[in-house]
Amino acid sequence: MRRVIAIAGGSGSGKSTLAAALVASMGQDHAILLPIDAYYHDLAHLGSEEREAVNFDHPDALDLDLFAAHIDALRSGRAVACPTYDFTSHCRLPDTANISPRNTILVEGILVASRADLRATFDTLIFVATDAELRWQRRLQRDQHERGRDLGSIERFWARAEGTFAEWGARAESTADLVVDGGQKIAVMTELVSDYLSQQHDE
Repeated sequence: MRRVIAIAGGSGSGKSTLAAALVASMGQDHAILLPIDAYYHDLAHLGSEEREAVNFDHPDALDLDLFAAHIDALRSGRAVACPTYDFTSHCRLPDTANISPRNTILVEGILVASRADLRATFDTLIFVATDAELRWQRRLQRDQHERGRDLGSIERFWARAEGTFAEWGARAESTADLVVDGGQKIAVMTELVSDYLSQQHDE
């Protein structure tokens, strides 16, 4: 039976790194990752200033209906055409990524547990709790080097992300099956989560 594992946490908490490490430890023949960040709405119809004004850390910025439909399809054994997104232009790219179902479907993101219908689709919800200063340093480095943003832009996005996280992130932490410390080394986190998932599978 296919299972859906969700990983939530604040911006820079280590969600993506943990999810990638879990896929690597399980093997790509057994696990796949469906990142919620790929499901931002296409803003090609807006001007550059209007795009910058969007709160990308609010649920309304994401096509959560499509995300939920793709989770359901993968669980049912059907492949999906996952969107690809350009974080510099805030637009979807014409190409999609074909994702085939696996026994374990991992999803991760700040807002993966923001809606009750999404939470109901998860077999396990993991929350990565990480100190805010460490999360800020991680986000600063990521957005500068991977997303081509300047400091002012990063600071604006961070302020929005923290405000939204305070409102929506608590829902994930309070309903999580497992809470892990995101300040630990990734190998320690991966082993801890893997052990927990193995115990669940054996029950």
